Amino acid sequence: MSVLRAGLHVLRRRIALKLTLTLVGFVAVTLLAAGVYLNRALEAFAVDTLEARLASTGRLLHDDARALVARGAPAPAVRAWAVRVAQPSGARVTVIALDGRVLGDSEIAVADLPRVENHAGRPEVRAALAGRRGRDLRTSATIDVPLLYVALPIDDGRRVIGVLRLALPLAVVTASYATIHRVMLAGGLLALAVACGIGLFVARRVTKPVVEMQAIARRMSEGDFALRAPVRSPDEIGSLGRALNAMAARLREKLQDLEQEQAKATAILDGMVEGVIAVDHRDTILFMNERARAIFGLGAVRGERKPFLEVIRNADLHAIFRESRAAGEGAVSRHELRLASPLERRLQVNALPLRLAADEVGVVMVLHDITELRRLEQVRTEFVANVSHELRTPLTAIHGYLETLLAGALEEGANARRFLQIVFRHTERLGRLLDDLTDLSNIELGRVSLTLAPTRLDEVVESVLAIIGPKAESGRVRLGRELPSGLPPVLADRDRLAQILINLVDNAVKYTAEGGRVMVGARAVEGGRVEVSVADTGVGIPPADLPRITERFYRADKARSRELGGTGLGLAIVKHLVLAHGGELAIESEPEQGTTVRFTLPAGGTIA
Repeated sequence: MSVLRAGLHVLRRRIALKLTLTLVGFVAVTLLAAGVYLNRALEAFAVDTLEARLASTGRLLHDDARALVARGAPAPAVRAWAVRVAQPSGARVTVIALDGRVLGDSEIAVADLPRVENHAGRPEVRAALAGRRGRDLRTSATIDVPLLYVALPIDDGRRVIGVLRLALPLAVVTASYATIHRVMLAGGLLALAVACGIGLFVARRVTKPVVEMQAIARRMSEGDFALRAPVRSPDEIGSLGRALNAMAARLREKLQDLEQEQAKATAILDGMVEGVIAVDHRDTILFMNERARAIFGLGAVRGERKPFLEVIRNADLHAIFRESRAAGEGAVSRHELRLASPLERRLQVNALPLRLAADEVGVVMVLHDITELRRLEQVRTEFVANVSHELRTPLTAIHGYLETLLAGALEEGANARRFLQIVFRHTERLGRLLDDLTDLSNIELGRVSLTLAPTRLDEVVESVLAIIGPKAESGRVRLGRELPSGLPPVLADRDRLAQILINLVDNAVKYTAEGGRVMVGARAVEGGRVEVSVADTGVGIPPADLPRITERFYRADKARSRELGGTGLGLAIVKHLVLAHGGELAIESEPEQGTTVRFTLPAGGTIA
């Protein structure tokens, strides 16, 4: 069965074999039809020939048979005559009475005649009894051999008095047909062989250019459109080759146009700040731009033609796909969700159904990374709340004490002076807060112009330590410096550099307990830069607060900061001033172990 299937497969795939077998089949059918017709014609000719032979013999025997029947000869005499006349021709001779009784038969003994059935109903006998020559071809019931029966009427000139029937096996004239059949078979096989050879020759001539075009078409389907089909003749095959070449040229142009358009679309989508993901009706990724891969940390991994959940393992996004597809065409689904990995992000997701076919609906999703926006909103909210709180606290105190003074405490000298001193301290605090806010705002808006010049770092450090020294002595905190000799000058604005160090050293002294130490150091580092550090042995900063410690009004210990009179803007000012100098700021801290703040500045050459 498998061999048959393999043969059918080869037959279906080879046009030359199809053409050859078609021609051979046509010749075979023609030969078969001719053989059947010839065989039947030969059989008819044999029957006619045999009939003529038997009729001729019967006419020769008519007179003797009439004499036997007319005088009513007994059965032995009739049989003896039938046997005698049958020998020269080999025919079976039978004499039949008008009533159908067999009077004598060359093949039947006299003793068996009573058992022979009446022949009046035989077709040839009925025809002879009617005065005509009768004929019938059938298998004899008596001797079980196919015989041709020819019956002639026996008449005495006025009427039919009996029937003379002669019979011969058909094989007498068909014995030679076996040789004719063998000759016909050999001729048919030879004709089939010749037809097969002609078919193969013609098929190869006809199908060779078609096979070549098939190979060229297959190469074109693989993307090689530079090939051209051979055009050797002006017939249909030549026209097919020219059409194939024209189609290849147009396809090449169309593909080049599509590739250019796709490259443009891909470049545009990859240049977007939003992530774009498109999936089909089976949630297989059709497209993912560069920003989407960056959002999900995929790197150079291409997710196209892969299941969405295999590339991006996020059930919330997958649920948005299903919801958008169920919402119907034209409906935009908007969601905001949080991603925990690879980085914590906040995404605004807009999903829209994408019609791909009549019964296939995909989804296109646009991802907006709103992490920074939400952070800025939170910072703004906290800023407003902190500013309000920082302003409300001293204003409330000022309002309370002034109200007390106006209510009569002004007349009490000792209390009035103390109340006015408290009001004065709160106004100073308000002034510092407003000054810091103004400085920070100007720095962020770029309104502060730096006068950069080579500056000796040791001189600035000495001046800062001199300013903070009294406060450190009152808090029993030791101040020190570690400045190596040969330290290059830095390219900085002297006043702003002093402001940076004052903020850092002041903070370090504030948060260092009695007996602690604050150390200012510096060293040259790679890249032509100088690193300045302020290290203390104070309370330190919890790890959770370190990322936000430079934000405006952010305090690790809010109660202690307000008690010490800080505005919460010092480190924010420091960060922006360092960045304005082209440096970097880093903070390292461990609770109860101390804090080290480092920042870098560019080296500034020599001082004139």
